[in-house]
Amino acid sequence: MAFYIHAGGAASRPLLEPCSQGYLLFKDVLTRFSKLDITQIGSLVAIAGVLPSAWRFLRHAWDETYSWVRHCFLASVTIPGGDPLNRSVVEWILANRPRNYRSFTGLTEVGNSGMDRAAALKKTRHPIRNAFLVERSSDSHSIAMSNNPGYDGIGGEELTISCFGWSVEPVKRFIKACRDYTETQTQFFVIIYSRDRYGLAWQPKARKPIRHLDTVHFDNQLKQDLLADIRNYLDPKTQKRYQTRSMPYRRGYLFYGPPGTGKSSLSLAIAGEFGLDLYEVKIPSVATDADLEQMFQDIPPRCVVLLEDIDAVWVDRSNSSKPVQDGQPMPNCTLSGLLNVLDGVGSQEGRIVIMTTNRPEALDSALTRPGRIDMKVYLGNISQKSSEEMFLRMFSPDLGFKFSFDMDEMRDLATSFASQIPDDKITPSALQGFFQQHLDSPHDAVSLIGGWVKEELAKKSDKEFEVIINNENAV
Repeated sequence: MAFYIHAGGAASRPLLEPCSQGYLLFKDVLTRFSKLDITQIGSLVAIAGVLPSAWRFLRHAWDETYSWVRHCFLASVTIPGGDPLNRSVVEWILANRPRNYRSFTGLTEVGNSGMDRAAALKKTRHPIRNAFLVERSSDSHSIAMSNNPGYDGIGGEELTISCFGWSVEPVKRFIKACRDYTETQTQFFVIIYSRDRYGLAWQPKARKPIRHLDTVHFDNQLKQDLLADIRNYLDPKTQKRYQTRSMPYRRGYLFYGPPGTGKSSLSLAIAGEFGLDLYEVKIPSVATDADLEQMFQDIPPRCVVLLEDIDAVWVDRSNSSKPVQDGQPMPNCTLSGLLNVLDGVGSQEGRIVIMTTNRPEALDSALTRPGRIDMKVYLGNISQKSSEEMFLRMFSPDLGFKFSFDMDEMRDLATSFASQIPDDKITPSALQGFFQQHLDSPHDAVSLIGGWVKEELAKKSDKEFEVIINNENAV
């Protein structure tokens, strides 16, 4: 019996069917299109030409209707880009609406704070719920980006806030709620500003929790004198006294001492204590005097300005021809430029200027005179009394530490701990690093502190040795 085998087999049909079906469909479309009347084709072309005009008409009608509704039924308030209120509103929006929209409705509860207290006892106060429409302009966004390359996207766009009704009072209350929200956030955080990478504008660098002053350990009497001086300076009566006597309303402080003694930490704690923003200026990174002047012009009047490493200012221009030592580049910011921004003719008033240095002996006398530096604060190595205070703070019950003994025993442990630390030998930051490794048990901290102190003192003594290389046989 002979068998005949087909070369394509059954598999040839699925391969040819899609092509044949597509060909038949295309042929059917061409056949039907050829049967259309020329008048029908002209009608389709005419309709296609009318559609754009109809769309423009509908858009215009919608814009006119929306404008009429806004004019007759909505009360609106426009906040220009860059205004502080603008940033407060945007921050409230970001906190209450995680996603980003060009237009949305925000709800807030506005209470009747002006109601009579006697009437409030007779009936329950119900908060008023208002709906607000917040819109931003896309044109203002592009303008903000072009004017400031470091724009962070907050507060630079023009905002229009609307609500139903003829009164703008609900909008005002909404804006006040946004501002109160921002102020509430600043009560728990200190916003640190630094120059952007282009050096064109100040940008928020970090938002750090408020650091309490009792976490910065130095002489308590000096600390109280410093706080009293700043509190007196920020008093509105002091500003009025200065202005009536034609005295410049400025205050400068110098924090000096070895590295790791808390100079920057004290500046941050002062900003948090008085509810001020902190503007950080690193003198070695400032390119020219013109850049420094522009930086100070952009700083608001009521804030803390931190000038770190103030000894890096270029004092003598005549040394420009000398070789660079220790691989350090010659700073471009000069002493005259710094003095000009501190108390020159165009310098701003109302700020707290804090300068820090590890080498106070290197500062020029023109910088340290009264009027530029009004108070000098030395932050040295930790004392035994401060060590005891740090011990009690690290193991405080307020921080959630639980122990099975009373506070009298805790104070005895703190006294024993502090007795093993010599005065003015250990930096506060080094001692804090020790506590970071022994926060579980105060007894372990007391038993191990003696050996740790010996190791730290040995490290310091090793650094004091001078390495001398004998080059007598060098060619």
